[in-house]
Amino acid sequence: MVRDSPILTGVLIGVLADAVKLGVNYLGYILGFTDVLFWQIVATNILPEQYLFTPSALLIGAIADLTVTGFLGVLFLYFIKLTGLDFLFLKGVGFAMLVWVGLLGSVLGRSIEAKLPQNPSGIFVTIVAHLAFGIALAVFTSFLYQPEET
Repeated sequence: MVRDSPILTGVLIGVLADAVKLGVNYLGYILGFTDVLFWQIVATNILPEQYLFTPSALLIGAIADLTVTGFLGVLFLYFIKLTGLDFLFLKGVGFAMLVWVGLLGSVLGRSIEAKLPQNPSGIFVTIVAHLAFGIALAVFTSFLYQPEET
């Protein structure tokens, strides 16, 4: 990609990886493993419960999710710049699982549970979606990140 723009490259990596995560979530929704879409989950931090099944909740959740995943892509790219490309897939999965535990488990956990209680299969969908996010971070980083040669 562009060597002198790690922020732009990181945002692109994060948003592309997010598309994969959202695809896994939507597949789980279509197959009946979860009753909510990821953007509704994200919107629980912003909207009252009565609005979470409206189109505006999806739009608000989309904006929040894409903003956060763009930022996470930048963080991941700087992490890779610091630690190198070895074990890239392990780093991607580890990073994504830390995000899942940190954001969904800790920061948003109570808000989500109070407004959108889920069964274990719905929570499992978020785990699998974040695993896919981590793998996608690694894949897109391997394609788009060009380390500076010294």
